[in-house]
Parts: sequence; C-alpha cells; structure tokens
Amino acid sequence: MEPVVNEQIASLFVKKHVTILVTDSGLGGLSIFAEIAARLKSDPIFPDVSLIYYNAWPEQHRGYHGLKDTDERIRVFDRALAGMKRFRPDIIMIACNTLSVLYDRTVFGRGEVIPVIDIVGFGVDMVYKRLSRVANATAVILGTVTTITSDIHRSRLIEKGISPDRLVVQSCDQLPTRIEKGPGSYAVVQLVDTFMGQAAEKLDSTQSEVFAALFCTHFGYAQGLIREKLEHLTGRRVSILDPNRRMAAYLFDISDGNRYDCAAVDLRVVSRIVWDQTKIDAISGIIEKQSTETAAALRDYERIPDLFTLT
Repeated sequence: MEPVVNEQIASLFVKKHVTILVTDSGLGGLSIFAEIAARLKSDPIFPDVSLIYYNAWPEQHRGYHGLKDTDERIRVFDRALAGMKRFRPDIIMIACNTLSVLYDRTVFGRGEVIPVIDIVGFGVDMVYKRLSRVANATAVILGTVTTITSDIHRSRLIEKGISPDRLVVQSCDQLPTRIEKGPGSYAVVQLVDTFMGQAAEKLDSTQSEVFAALFCTHFGYAQGLIREKLEHLTGRRVSILDPNRRMAAYLFDISDGNRYDCAAVDLRVVSRIVWDQTKIDAISGIIEKQSTETAAALRDYERIPDLFTLT
C-alpha cells in the first residue's frame, strides 16, 4: 500500500517552511526530485521549501551491492540515515527500491520520529491495480539483485491476491550503474537485450499483455529501450509501470487543497563521493527537460566527505 497519511505528514501543510529530503544510492531518484521541483513551481503547496537530494552511495568505488552482505548494507544505510539529521528534514523520501527494502531493518527505521516514506508501496499499488483491471496480463518485475532477492514486491502482490503465475521477476545486475554513465549507451543496450531476453523466456505465451514494472529508479531513464525490446521479443503490447512519478506526486495528492501564489524553493544536491563528469552530463541532460533548476543543482552539487560516517 501507499504510505498512510499520518498526523506528522498532515502537519507539513501548516508549516511556514518545509524541508523535503529525497535520497537514493546514486542518481536514479533525481528524476523524482526533479518532478517535485517542477511541480512546486506550477502547484505551490508550501510557501517556502528546502529541497535536498542526498546521495547515500557509501564509498567512491563501492556501492551497496559491493558490500559484504545484507547486514552490512543495513548498517551502512543506517549511518546514511543518521547523517540526514543534520539537514533537519521534515520528511524523508527514499527514492530507491534497494534502500527501501533495507529501511525497516535499520535502527533508524525502528525508532525515528521523522516521517519516512519509501517507493515500494507505490510500485506494488501500481502493479496491483493494473493486473486487477486486465485479467489476461503478466507483470515483469525488474529490479536490482538486492531488490529481487528480497522478493518484497512479488510477495506483497501475492498477499493482495495476485496469482504467482502472473508475476515474472528479473534482476538486472549492473544496469543502474551503466545507465548513469549513459542511458542510451551500447553497454545499456546490451544489458537490456540480455535481461529482457531472460524475462521473455519466463513469460506465459497465453497471456496477452505485459506490464514492465520498473522497480529501480534508474530504469525510468531507459524505459523506451526496455519497452521496445520486450515488445520485440514477445510480440505483445508492453506497458511501462514506473512508480517514480507516482511517488513524486504523493505530497501534492494528499495536500489539503490550499495553494500559494508561489513557492520559494531552494535546491541542493549533496554527495559523500565525487561524481564522474560523464554521469553528471548524462543525467543532467535528461532531467533538464523536467527541471532546469535540478539540472543546475546537479552540475553544482556539493561534495561533503563527512556527509555520513561508515563506522
């Protein structure tokens, strides 16, 4: 289910100033951040906003999938969450399926009073609604190794009454990293060919329609490639289900209806590591279409070596 609107979240709409912190382990969630920034210009639900993008990638040459095991991933993300407190967020949005899977097992997640919402519920609800409407359809669940191994999306959908034979899971190792370097690159095309080929082999040929569920925020940057390849391999219509925009719309959807003439919005992008210029150029070129301010903030990102500690 999508996050419950509790008293803490509802109280945001009476504040003079709100700090929204969006986090991901890389640049995938920046599409959510950019969408929020763009919406605040056209639909100002707060008068004054600090919008912070917090890169939770832990080490220069090693991300969460490079850590020893799940316990270490949980510990490191716990440290990243603790580091977010310095920005005094009124709400934390985990715009990453991998980190969302880890969140409930962190110490921070068990005791923190800051409201936190994650992306998993948005994706599960999207797939459930579409499969409920289209009886003869299958959903292909695409994610990182950590996300797929957790089985969280598939198990929640089964709990909601979706038959397991209507769900195909496909891990896409290394695809997020390659997308960051260039969503249309040869390496991305090759990986999409490989993973969509593996997914197509698991599909039941009697089912008429395919929903490709993008359960990694990076995959939205390559959704055209993913759809085209699956359609070519299956000969069926493929619809993309991307929870990124659904998550970005959350605060606007639950707002109390009050609007302001305009919103004063301050954007910051912060990172513990140095981002390669190739990545910055590739992603800023895409998100500029959503939000020129977000693209500028990425190009001028702040590197903070002690953004969070690892011990």
